[in-house]
Amino acid sequence: MKNDVVIIGAGHAGGMTAISLRQQKYQGSITLIGEENFLPYQRPALSKGFLAGEIEEKRLYLKSQDYFDKNNINIIRNCEVVAIDRNNKTVSLENQKQLGYEQLIIATGSIVNKLKTSSRVTDLYYLRTIGDSLKIREKLRNKNKITIIGAGYIGLEIASIAIKKNLEVNMVELENRVMGRVVSSEVSNFFQNKHQSEGVEFKFNASVIDIEDQGKQKRIICSDGSFFNTDVVVIGIGIQPNIELAKSSGLACDNGILVDENGQTSDPYIYAVGDCSNHPNNIFKQRLRLESVQNAAEQAKSIAASIAGSHKPYQEVPWFWSDQYNIKLQIAGISQDHDHRVIRGFPEEEKFSVFYQKEKRLIAVDAINSPKEFMVGKKWIAMQAKVPFDLIPNMDVDLKIIESL
Repeated sequence: MKNDVVIIGAGHAGGMTAISLRQQKYQGSITLIGEENFLPYQRPALSKGFLAGEIEEKRLYLKSQDYFDKNNINIIRNCEVVAIDRNNKTVSLENQKQLGYEQLIIATGSIVNKLKTSSRVTDLYYLRTIGDSLKIREKLRNKNKITIIGAGYIGLEIASIAIKKNLEVNMVELENRVMGRVVSSEVSNFFQNKHQSEGVEFKFNASVIDIEDQGKQKRIICSDGSFFNTDVVVIGIGIQPNIELAKSSGLACDNGILVDENGQTSDPYIYAVGDCSNHPNNIFKQRLRLESVQNAAEQAKSIAASIAGSHKPYQEVPWFWSDQYNIKLQIAGISQDHDHRVIRGFPEEEKFSVFYQKEKRLIAVDAINSPKEFMVGKKWIAMQAKVPFDLIPNMDVDLKIIESL
């Protein structure tokens, strides 16, 4: 069976690529292959509104089944692709069938890092899919003590929902602060204080060396010899790009599948999109592998344009967001390599932002309940603007005035 476009992975990136191809008036056949039994859906809500029970499952879907039928997008569900034959331009499915392709798009996303423990998997939870979120949601209804391993975005979002549901929440973190990989110490301290004020207990600088079964509970054993019992364990210790299929087919990989600005891999007939891809970013003059919805959606549009014949190189400012309690954190840019930063606003009022500079150029902004600062900062980053940083902390000076200088 020959297809014009085959997409491996029916998550946000794969789904958006198929949708974008039709929006580009692409007329060829499209087949989307997914390992789950769901239509393509958004993942961020899995640790936010969907987990809290505030968003219905159908609102997660990018489009309805009716849309995919009307637009002749064939979706194969509950099916794994086991091999890519680049010479014959075919993919092999786990059911022994083969599909031919003219253009192949790899949207295999990422896989969660897992802890090796002596515990049974019962009441050990990772959050990646709708099914995972539903299981954790059920546990939040009837368990009174939850331990979250890993104080990144997802762990903190789950903690805020668990606290709202009156659970006792412990967090164990390998580093010495929350969200240590992505934000400054000022932002980390703000979120740690917020969570502690809501009742979350933290254990920093601690790795979990084992989890044991203790009747209906779990015993968490830490590297410093301490241990404690809990009813349920949620583990959020990062993800890895899902690139085994790409590597086994001989595609160039390095922290993801290497692609150019049009999403094309080392094989001219194969593209890669989303978490699994590693792309050049002209704004930051480096390669980036991003784990975000924004990246999945915008890169999908670029690849669709390329396949449809109207090239639109992917050059976007990365951005992310997180909801915790009454706090919305919005991040634009990549701050890790900054050489200077300033704070605008008032952390004690739960409304402030941190602007990050490198060589006098704005490279990132973290905005806490500050949407204006986020939007302006994102614009400045895209412009690669050199802004007068000494004026930013002054709340009497409007950001628009700073921009005009």
